[in-house]
Amino acid sequence: MKNLITSIACVVILLVFVLQFASNQITHNHLTTVDKSVNAFKEVAKQEGYISDENSSELKDEIARTLCCNRDKISISGTDIKVIRGKKIHYIVEMPLENIIIGAEFLNISKDESEGKYIIDNYTTSEYLDRS
Repeated sequence: MKNLITSIACVVILLVFVLQFASNQITHNHLTTVDKSVNAFKEVAKQEGYISDENSSELKDEIARTLCCNRDKISISGTDIKVIRGKKIHYIVEMPLENIIIGAEFLNISKDESEGKYIIDNYTTSEYLDRS
């Protein structure tokens, strides 16, 4: 009987690691999707020569949908004045990562320790031609 109880406890502990592996795969897929969205955002910014409000708003909507988080928790900043071709455009995208550790309560890990921020801080070169 004691072997059965011990075996059940071991299986429960091992299941936490299996669930964590699955959670890591899901998080990785979400971040890959976010990276693709940010790349598309960057390409539009290159053409426009700056980070426009419309482009930022679209990116926030995509990230909020992908990560299932509140749109207000996502921050997008960077070059907000038009720069001509060859100049750098700086962009920073910050978003929350929640529930990084599955079974945090079971492992006695606080909610704050199971959260983080994913930050993309990068530059791109403007392709905007001022034809005015």
